[in-house]
Amino acid sequence: MTNPLPETHPLHAIAATLLARTDAPLCPKAPWLPGLLSKVSEGSYNLRALLHLLNDDLDAAHKLVQVHEEDSTANYIHQLVHRREGDWGNTRYWVGMTGPHPFYDAFDSGNGTARERLDACQRGDSGAAALSWQEQVALLAWIVREGK
Repeated sequence: MTNPLPETHPLHAIAATLLARTDAPLCPKAPWLPGLLSKVSEGSYNLRALLHLLNDDLDAAHKLVQVHEEDSTANYIHQLVHRREGDWGNTRYWVGMTGPHPFYDAFDSGNGTARERLDACQRGDSGAAALSWQEQVALLAWIVREGK
């Protein structure tokens, strides 16, 4: 995957490490690389939360977004955190809280709606984990491009 962060960005190397993964579990049990982001303070809370999510550190991602309910992008990441936890009811709640997010226009076409992706994950459909990863990577690029 192409790293959307400029080479001069302080989180470029971390993003490159995370984007080099060849697969990621839908519902991880622990961070992929523990401590990778432990001292990161650069970037928006959405950027940092999504990097934690890409590292399977659901707790760290959750802490960053749960206090920003006024931000639809934080709510989008919040739904992804709960989806990766396998907490389907909470995911449905945060899909609703996200509302009509502009990223949906960029990603939903051909990939189903957020609710359809949630249903596929809950059923354990073949390809759901890969689609979830693609969604997170595409959201990372969108966050960088939009300055969110």
